[in-house]
Amino acid sequence: AGVKMRCGVSTACLFPCETSQSLEQLVACGIPAVEIFFNTFGEMQPEYIEKLRAILEDRTQVLALHPCTSFMETFFFASDYPARREEGMRLYRRWFEICSELSIPRIVFHGDHKATPYPFEDYCRNYGELRRMAKEYGVDFCQENVVRCKCGFPEYIRRMREVLDDDVSFVLDVKQMRRAQVPADEMISAISYLHLSDWTDDCDCTPPGTGRFDFDTLFAELQRGGFDGDMVVELYRNGFETVDQLETSRQWIERRFLNERRGE
Repeated sequence: AGVKMRCGVSTACLFPCETSQSLEQLVACGIPAVEIFFNTFGEMQPEYIEKLRAILEDRTQVLALHPCTSFMETFFFASDYPARREEGMRLYRRWFEICSELSIPRIVFHGDHKATPYPFEDYCRNYGELRRMAKEYGVDFCQENVVRCKCGFPEYIRRMREVLDDDVSFVLDVKQMRRAQVPADEMISAISYLHLSDWTDDCDCTPPGTGRFDFDTLFAELQRGGFDGDMVVELYRNGFETVDQLETSRQWIERRFLNERRGE
């Protein structure tokens, strides 16, 4: 058998539907793997985690956790105020605990906004400390290429790899890559996880396989780079009509790109 790469769907696709209800819809549709996007601090509480566990049962794997605190990551981790940074570390330790409780292998991190004057090397060191903490829980701490953040651009990704001696993982979000107008080959290296979407002339975020994005080239480049990670379909609610469309798109990715890699 080949590498076991999985394709899932993010609960974020169904926002603003409440997180547990979004998860229920994806599980009910028979989707075997998901990313869970947490939307409130209340969803970090133990009783809510148990609610999610009951929905998942043993039927559905969670490929990644996306925290609702992404918008605060500059506030916590690109700041000269020591107590703020320490508070952020405590908060993210709780996210790592949740990953451990739900057997989630990775967490998605947006990081430093592109407009901040905070030294990027110091930000990288803060990322490195979070990454070491995540490893204590068996979690891969993954930097995403968000267009409004520094790591939406290749020069920062290259610098981050240098500062951290390549002890870094990246999430490649193809819609963020399009919005930054960065070619795929500039963002491929060190990718460990993918957020997938397509685009049409009318909508820049549609289900994979429904638009004009060149998935063949993307996956060929990923294969050359040795990519063997997981991926999810991540859309906005205005980019599709039914949950079935998400599953159809996920299956399209599996048939076209993953089965051959797995040796099936």
